This record gives sequence, C-alpha cells and structure tokens, in this order.
Amino acid sequence: MGEERAAVSGEGGALRRYLVWTFIACWGWAGAFYLGGVEFGGAMGLLIALPYMLIPAIVAMVVDRRAGRRVRESLAIRLKINRWWLVGWGLPVVLAFAALFAALLIPGVGFDAGLGGMLETLGRVLPPDEVAKAEQALERFPPLLFLLIQLAQGLVAGATINAVFAFGEEAGWRGLMLRELAPMGFWKSALVIGAVWGVWHAPLILQGHNYPEHPVLGVGMMTLWCVLLSPLFSWVTVKAGSVLMAAVMHGTLNATFAFSFLYLDRTIPLVTGLNGLVGMGVLVVANVLLWRVERPELDVTMWSSGAGREGRRVE
Repeated sequence: MGEERAAVSGEGGALRRYLVWTFIACWGWAGAFYLGGVEFGGAMGLLIALPYMLIPAIVAMVVDRRAGRRVRESLAIRLKINRWWLVGWGLPVVLAFAALFAALLIPGVGFDAGLGGMLETLGRVLPPDEVAKAEQALERFPPLLFLLIQLAQGLVAGATINAVFAFGEEAGWRGLMLRELAPMGFWKSALVIGAVWGVWHAPLILQGHNYPEHPVLGVGMMTLWCVLLSPLFSWVTVKAGSVLMAAVMHGTLNATFAFSFLYLDRTIPLVTGLNGLVGMGVLVVANVLLWRVERPELDVTMWSSGAGREGRRVE
C-alpha cells in the first residue's frame, strides 16, 4: 500500500502545480505570438504548436522530479509492447473511416473518389495557388493507390515523429493527470481530463486551429471532442500499461484525421469530419460500447515500479 500511495496520491498538490504551470506556460507562449501579431498558419503555426505540445510533458516531469518521484514509473513511461499497442495504433483509423461513412448519411453529402471534400477543406485554409498544386499532385495517383500510400504514411508518422510531439501532451494528460485523478474512477477521471485537455487548446483554436471558420464556437467544440476522446485514450493507456501508447494513438489520430472527410464530395464546417458533430456521434457510440462491453477500470499499479502485477483497481 505504501508504494501505491506514493504513486497515486490523490491529494491534489502535484495536480494543482501541474495545471497552474502548464496553463501559464502554454497560454503565455501562444499569447506572446498573438500580441506580436503572428498569425497561426503554415510554418508559423508549427512554430507555435510544436513547443506548445511539449510543455505539458516538461512540466509533468519537473513536478514529479521535485516531488522525489522516478519519472519513468510515475508517468508510466514504458516501452513494453503488447497487443493493446496494435489496438491503440489502429483505433484512430477505424474512428476516422467510421466518421467518413457516417457523414454519407447526411442528405446532400456523397462519396467522391476524386477527393473533392479534401480540396474544399484545403481551400478554406490555403491560398488558391496552393490548392491548385495539391489538385495537380492528386491527379498523378489512382484513388486506391493514393489511399494506401496515405494510410501507410499516416500509420508510420503516427508511431514515429507525431508520437514524439504527442508524448509532450500525453505525459501530462494520461501520465500525471490520470495518475492523480485515479481515485475518482475511470469515467470521472477521463471526463475531467478531457475537459482540461480541450480547454488547454483554446488559444490555438481561437487563432484558427481545427475550426478556422468558427474560432470562438470551436473552443466549445474542441472541448466536447476531447471529452469524448478521453475515455478511449485512458482505456488504451491502462490496457497497454504505458503512456507511450497514448502518444502513439494521439500521433496516429493527428496523422489519419483527414480520412474522416477525404472522400466526401463536400464538407460542412462543424458537422463533417471526426471533430465535427458527425464524428462526435461516432465517439458517443464508441464510448457506449466501451461502457457496455468492456467495463473499464484503472489499475493504480501502472504508475509504480510494480506495474504489471495485480493491484487495486478502480472503476
């Protein structure tokens, strides 16, 4: 019990320090660019977003180190691959295609092997000449070959470079936060983490990330989306016994997200796409299935050197 108490305190001190310093650092970083008149887009968007993603992990490690914890155990950083890594790696692709097919049920939205929906979406964030170049590039590939290439690239990127930056977030959300909120149980902790995760994105959303045509409403949409994603991330993380799996899942989600609207003949802002209302409906169904079929629990030994043993479980 002593080792478990050290790993999962539930007392809130580490959580408060983590949240305060993460939000100060992240929102301060984004705010500095905004006050400097820098627009979120292209290379400058990456310059803002990539360090922004790394800050939660840095803060989580500093908080735990200052508390005398061994970071690899306290944040569940383990490269112990099991079958759940495949589940977490493939689940974002399944969700994206489910959102694609669900969108086809909307009157007036059809299937387009010519990727018209993707070009329409690009047209909202890129200048016309860039969209024309993208259209010319797409014409060189047969539709099926393009799909296979994009799928392979997305899976590889999701498990490599994307996962590195996604770890910057996940060490905080599914590392420190899930550990500290474990006494609340699986569902309550996942929903709280999802809400914090969504609000954390607010400065980026307000500058045009993910919902460029609806930045203010987009903050609420992003928060709801993260709340619905969070139980799935917590489930896979606990099953895999490693926050690294959450990073791979997060990286793959970012890399394969476009499949949710890639083959639509038109897109509807806030509605189509995995982060639109259609995608959120898919996530609701996924969470209901998770609740009814899996009955997920938290194993608190995941955040200690005793990971892998049978320990106290919290529903």
